[in-house]
Amino acid sequence: MNQAQVRSFLERYFAAHQAHYVEQHPAYFKVELPIEVDKDLGNRPFYWTYVERLNLEPQPMCMTFVFDNASLPEGVNGEDITFGSPRLQQFFASAQRHGRYIRLYEHTDPPNGSNLHFALTPWLGINYKISFICDRKKDRLLSLGINLIHGQIKENFFDYLEARNILPVLPDYAYTMRPIFSIDSAVQHLERHVQTAIDAEDKTWACEARSRLAAELAQIEHFYARKTATEDKNEEPVLNHKEKRAEELRWQYEPRIEVEIINGGVFYLSHTPAPPA
Repeated sequence: MNQAQVRSFLERYFAAHQAHYVEQHPAYFKVELPIEVDKDLGNRPFYWTYVERLNLEPQPMCMTFVFDNASLPEGVNGEDITFGSPRLQQFFASAQRHGRYIRLYEHTDPPNGSNLHFALTPWLGINYKISFICDRKKDRLLSLGINLIHGQIKENFFDYLEARNILPVLPDYAYTMRPIFSIDSAVQHLERHVQTAIDAEDKTWACEARSRLAAELAQIEHFYARKTATEDKNEEPVLNHKEKRAEELRWQYEPRIEVEIINGGVFYLSHTPAPPA
């Protein structure tokens, strides 16, 4: 994740929270923290306890984040934020906490530039992480969206959204269409699509993992066969140790697939095709 990507992530984070920028510059920006962001990142829990107990008007905190020290104007002080920095990890945690499930609306010009009301179509979007696990691990990210009116499923849904201007508030002159598919039904459709994607994966990795497991178990058998040749083969500690070691190897090598939902949300989108990326 380079500095441009770090900045882009922060800008999208603050846009989702409708934050106010005090200053913006190619090397940095200064932003007024919304209340929920201040609570996550401001490191002043006693202040918020005091304000909420006395029902006082909160004073927002402003923070300056620097992305390019070489181009930083003289006299500007701020916090360097880079990939791997503790502050960026706080942003990631906050985004996961507040953005695991979201509702966003596409903002676009009304049809033909008129003030007529126009419809936004509901989509359910979910980002999945599929993990192929044995003694090695491979993760695949799968971003899917399903139209809640007619059930069309679109892959690479996150890329599809990035080409659109989506915000947390309903735009003027827009109304949302009532979904035909319930969220539960849509999720079931997406889960079947995920299963289809898993079934289409090359199974070589699993076959090779089971071959490595068989080789490891054969070594155990050989080792304990020699060990029990001079000992009582019914001796419980030896047999228990052998079985425990075999279980550990099966857990390590036996191929399995885990699917995790990273985040998701309902997105109300216009019928206008998105511009090419």
